[in-house]
Amino acid sequence: MIGFKYLFNKIQDVKLRDYLSFFPMVIAWIAKPLYRKKFQTVWLVCEEPKEARDNGYHFFKYMCLHQPQQKCIYAIKKKSVDYKKVAELGEVVEYGSMLHWIAYFLCEYNISSQKGGKPNAPICSFMELNNYFHMRNIFLQHGVIVNNLKWLYSDCSKIDKFVTSTLPETEYIISRFGYPKNSICLTGMPRFDALHKIQVISNRILIMPTWRYWFNLKSKQNKNTDNDFETSEYVRCWEELLVSPELERLINKYQLEVIFYPHRNMQNYIKTFEQLKTSVVIASWEKYDIQELLKSSAIMITDYSSVFFDMIYMKKPIIFYQFDEEKYRKYQYGEGYFDYHHNAFGNTYSSSDLVIKELEKMAVRGFKPSEDFLREHDCIFKYWDEKNSERIFKLLKEN
Repeated sequence: MIGFKYLFNKIQDVKLRDYLSFFPMVIAWIAKPLYRKKFQTVWLVCEEPKEARDNGYHFFKYMCLHQPQQKCIYAIKKKSVDYKKVAELGEVVEYGSMLHWIAYFLCEYNISSQKGGKPNAPICSFMELNNYFHMRNIFLQHGVIVNNLKWLYSDCSKIDKFVTSTLPETEYIISRFGYPKNSICLTGMPRFDALHKIQVISNRILIMPTWRYWFNLKSKQNKNTDNDFETSEYVRCWEELLVSPELERLINKYQLEVIFYPHRNMQNYIKTFEQLKTSVVIASWEKYDIQELLKSSAIMITDYSSVFFDMIYMKKPIIFYQFDEEKYRKYQYGEGYFDYHHNAFGNTYSSSDLVIKELEKMAVRGFKPSEDFLREHDCIFKYWDEKNSERIFKLLKEN
């Protein structure tokens, strides 16, 4: 059975709390008849357990403000810094609680920006893949897919509706991931709805690298990587950029504000960067809202993070800094349809010196996108409006 194979490959990452989730799960299964009337028409929404900043939050916000006749519930940890803003919009349940389990069992739709947006991801995925649980999962996505993400293939995931945002992405998923064509829905991501009325700080530079699998999950396939974070190539190369005298010269010459915001999965290591002697702002997840940073920044420097599509959507240029491409492709994500080395949105470099030279070129022209950039932008986005959440709502009501 595929579920057993998938779970076996992930078994090293399962923690004690995953096994402890069996108890509230069993109690919820027994108690669910008592709650059927309360939850059977509910749309259950979530992201990561402590987050409300991504597509799940934006869709929930839209539903609460514009479609209040459809009952929605958001699952989030009460200790989250985002809990209050969600609770002010509508009904919430504690993520992973017995009530979350009950809502998950009974809801009309389980809607999330994360594949693992469930009371307990390993258990729920295993039960769904082996057809013990039958849920209608709506995958809003965490970002535009650019790589070959095999863990999202149909034999590893139970997804009823798979939201996409660009034409190339949609074609790639249909051709590669194995879902029925009518499961792939080109509506645009809900968070893009908030990327239209923006105020750009013309001198703000956002540096946002993605995470590395080998620093977070101790899997066998990653044993040969430099998973000692402090001495890793990852730290060395980003430090070279952040403390570079040439970058400091640019900051002073062009009065730049540079913000370094590591991926959410790398925030546990942020103290390593906070110790650097640099005028670059080291931004923590707790203090900075990523979407506000994206909206206010004039340009982004990243490595492989698909969040660069948020910047492209807003017609803002990109610089790619890829010092470990071979390792990344071997140990993390295989190459997809997007060519980082030949595209209209941003040039790719393997050294910090070349990144800084490109940044100065962009600063000279006021961080304006090229004509090729704008033409390609119009080709890949079918929708460029504020109606992505509305399209998803109508799709689910008609389903």
